[in-house]
Amino acid sequence: MEFEGARKNNMEEKEEETVMDERIYVAVGRETAKNKSNLTWVIDNSPGNKICIVLVHRPAQMIPVLGTKFDAATVDEELVRAYRGKQKAKTEKILDDYLRICLHKGVQAEKLCVEMDSIEKGIVQMISENRVRKFVMGAAADKHYSTRMEDLRSKKAIFVCQHASATCHIQFICKGHHIHTREGRMDEVRALSSLLSDFQRLVVSSQSSKSECEEEEEERTSRTSSCRSAGTLSYFGGSEASSTLTEDKSNYSVHSSPPSLPCSDMGFGMVKFLINSTKLWQRLAIQNHKQCECPPP
Repeated sequence: MEFEGARKNNMEEKEEETVMDERIYVAVGRETAKNKSNLTWVIDNSPGNKICIVLVHRPAQMIPVLGTKFDAATVDEELVRAYRGKQKAKTEKILDDYLRICLHKGVQAEKLCVEMDSIEKGIVQMISENRVRKFVMGAAADKHYSTRMEDLRSKKAIFVCQHASATCHIQFICKGHHIHTREGRMDEVRALSSLLSDFQRLVVSSQSSKSECEEEEEERTSRTSSCRSAGTLSYFGGSEASSTLTEDKSNYSVHSSPPSLPCSDMGFGMVKFLINSTKLWQRLAIQNHKQCECPPP
């Protein structure tokens, strides 16, 4: 009993550690003074959680040369690389400023610089690649905040809400106030995973059945060849060969009808899979639309 009690306590401690170690990702902007409110909200509302500060860095497309900016495609590669390197270093410095805010409040934090031409697409890709379960970003610029604000105003926020992984729980903040939550939908994801498993099983079954059908076809072809050989022997070998020919013909007639394919049941399984998966995707799309629809003009 003491061993079971200790084991139970250890499991509870591990569960607590897992919860405490769950990382929260928060998106910030390049201007620290205008964007630190989201980070401050996460620090105040998620005590004990590790924080990952995310900043999407967009490589410069216009490169300054002798006081004039030119398209990066028309500038020497070394100049482009040097200028973009300086811009990337500035981004890292901005992230360090956010880290100091966390350090000042005694919060464990790390930084993540995502390089992408589109901020919203960079966030969606980051969520997918890092399997992010909890994410916080702005619902709109702080200047758009009002006490009646309930919807997402930022096009970036709407895009992320609609396209980010369904398993990610996303909270949208404006000027330090919670505006909207997009729940992570694990039930639908598990259902989709189950459907994909069924699909894989159907494919494997189809391949196996196809092999069986090919074997039967080879066997019928072999019997046909035997019948022809027996016919040739009967021409030269008299009654014995003739009786062999008769026996082979009777066997061939039994198998001459089209074989019953073991893979015939797959059609129903495939139709069922397609129907269920279509319904699931429609449900996910409708939920995303309802949660992330644009506010009326």
